[in-house]
Amino acid sequence: MKNMQRIAVRRLVEFILRKGSIDARHTSEHTASEGAKIHRKLQKMAGESYQKEVKLAIDIELNKQNYIVEGRADGIFIDENDRTVIDEIKTSEPEFSELPEEQIDMYWYQVMCYGHIYCQQNELEEITLQLTYFQTTTEEITQKTKTFSKQELYLFFEELIRKYEQWVIFKANWRTIRNQSLKTLPFPYGDYRKGQRELAVAVYKTILSDQKLFVEAPTGTGKTISTLYPTLKAIGEEQAERVFYLTAKTITRQVAEDAVEAMKQKDMQLKSVTLTAKDKICFLTERNCTPEACPFANGYYDRLNEGLWDLLNNENQFTREVIEHYAKKHSLCPFELSLDVSLWCDLVICDYNYLFDPTVYLRRFFEEQTEEKENIFLVDEVHNLVSRSREMYSASLSKQKFTLLRKDLGKEQQKLTRAIRKIEKEFDKIEQVCKEEEKDFLHQNEPIDSLVKAAYVLAEKIGEWLPEHQTHPELNQVLLNYFDLLNYAKINEGYDDHYCTYVERRNHDITVKQFCIDPSYLLQQKLDKGKASILFSASLTPLDYYQDVLGGGKESLRYRIPNPFAKENQLLVIENHIQTTYKERETSYQKIVESLGNMIQQKKGNYFVFFPSYSYMDIVYDLFRENYPAVKTKLQASMMNEAEREAFLADFVSEPEETLLGFCVLGGIFSEGIDLKGTRLIGTAIVGVGLPQINHEQELIKRYYDLERNQGFQFAYQIPGMNKVLQAAGRVIRDVEDKGIVLLLDQRFSSSRVQQFFPPHWNQSQTAYSAEQSKILQQKFWLANDQ
Repeated sequence: MKNMQRIAVRRLVEFILRKGSIDARHTSEHTASEGAKIHRKLQKMAGESYQKEVKLAIDIELNKQNYIVEGRADGIFIDENDRTVIDEIKTSEPEFSELPEEQIDMYWYQVMCYGHIYCQQNELEEITLQLTYFQTTTEEITQKTKTFSKQELYLFFEELIRKYEQWVIFKANWRTIRNQSLKTLPFPYGDYRKGQRELAVAVYKTILSDQKLFVEAPTGTGKTISTLYPTLKAIGEEQAERVFYLTAKTITRQVAEDAVEAMKQKDMQLKSVTLTAKDKICFLTERNCTPEACPFANGYYDRLNEGLWDLLNNENQFTREVIEHYAKKHSLCPFELSLDVSLWCDLVICDYNYLFDPTVYLRRFFEEQTEEKENIFLVDEVHNLVSRSREMYSASLSKQKFTLLRKDLGKEQQKLTRAIRKIEKEFDKIEQVCKEEEKDFLHQNEPIDSLVKAAYVLAEKIGEWLPEHQTHPELNQVLLNYFDLLNYAKINEGYDDHYCTYVERRNHDITVKQFCIDPSYLLQQKLDKGKASILFSASLTPLDYYQDVLGGGKESLRYRIPNPFAKENQLLVIENHIQTTYKERETSYQKIVESLGNMIQQKKGNYFVFFPSYSYMDIVYDLFRENYPAVKTKLQASMMNEAEREAFLADFVSEPEETLLGFCVLGGIFSEGIDLKGTRLIGTAIVGVGLPQINHEQELIKRYYDLERNQGFQFAYQIPGMNKVLQAAGRVIRDVEDKGIVLLLDQRFSSSRVQQFFPPHWNQSQTAYSAEQSKILQQKFWLANDQ
């Protein structure tokens, strides 16, 4: 990292001088690109003499170190009285008169910093500062001016810097402690497992060379510590400022926290925070982010820095429990506190969406493009990001929601209901096209511009309505529709040839979706905000496919750890006599029951069987219960909360006294992310090759990749299906001592078309042409392994 550290004016002002409350009603819902568009419009209107986007920077000394305080003035010009004026443009939905006083003060403080820098550099004794406020719904412009002397601005700036210095000293001291501990930090588990050292070296080199690395590391290789440890070593050498550990599931975040705890036991000094979703961590029974409804939002910024100082000086690992404790102690919103403390952390453990999602990404880290890239991204279980990112970058609207809203609002809200009726009419036009073509599904490459325009208009009307109707009984319903409209408009801004728009008529409703078929370039843009990215999973076969669809580009590195476990520890059998295609499904039921019976009778223990659908699973389950009434079974329900999931898994105990067979769905909650080590699971059967069900979206993906590279079926069906199979199979062998069997119950596993997507360690698979042959293979395996 460079010696000269930079401090952004806006960050400095907001951190030291911000006062007041959290109030969801006063947050702007306009996107950065919309704001930039308005800025350009106002800058153009100001005339040719108006210098726009003027970079201002000044050197200061804090704690005997040199820093640059910098920012960008929206405009500088000479007015008709020959005075130098610095202009600060702000845009938002509320009228200027409705803005909280604390917000207006913040605007002035920012431009006062620019005024100070400009006066110092241009030897001006006086300067005029102008605040230009653009109200987005009415397009009303409010301008206010204030004149300051050079001395006034100097004293203001010096006081601001003086207050900030204690935080700079804290950060500098912490960096010294952190770096020293990370430089001497040993690998926390003593010896490396097979493949771990090589992976750690590959990660470290990737960071030094500012690249992206795609890693397939089989389950049980210790991917988390093998990626996190070398990354933290690089942070200790000031190769970067912080690391983001991004995951798809809560359970994986726990694994990262456990790795931090293991390194802490080796005297590591590191500040880490785990971000918990707002709805989960909120102290209220029903979230309402207004000062009137929430005591933790009321006056939040008045108490924040005292709470932060207490938290930072007394704790290092800011888990959910720690955040909640200090939030209660200082009467602070726990979610906002976790975000505010994240700026002081070396490691942020969070969900994918905090980096990738265009709506909820962490603007404080990723909105501004800076020359210095300070963050490293570790993306765990990255195979999940393929489908997650398609949803993140897509948006849909349905007519029924608007119709219900209009009816619930009633005649009293005619101004708003008229606007809703306009968007309903757009849906009516679209539905008419469906009727004329006699189709319930239509798609096109272009957006439906008239609907997009109607969405913008209705969003603005709701934006005007909201401030005056905060106690309206239908407020929540209005907000849900409002966010749908804003998301649809936001997604439309990035609409290009990686998208298509489809219309679906179903259940007396009509839905229009802007569907992102290929999000790779959007993911690449996000990953490029980091210095380096390590993307890893137990199943990334084929690696070039994941590199392609996840935004790796052609320059990314790829690495595969060979399976570290002795091949004798796992038996992999393809039962070639079973066919599970839709046409053959009915004839498969009894054969599957026979295979499951054979599996559980060779050795007492815990087993799973995974099915392609709930209906398939239910039929075989009933048949199995008829045939084996004495065998203990568990059945996955379609909707299970966290407590029910934990209860399901709790029955899979070590060294069980009787056999237990769990019936589960492939691609569901029990087919990945769960860790049943040792004898908690000794066998898994997988029914079918995991192909996603044929639906309109999968067919659109197939069509797109057929046109792009003639690989539509592979990209839409085969590879996603195989990934589900690999994940389910990966539940069995979790550790070096684990032993178990995997049965692949489908003839298609024998075909080269499917086997081309087998990982290298599946080359040991054996084919059984009858249930009896499979039974013999299993008997031999357990005989050899029970010696």
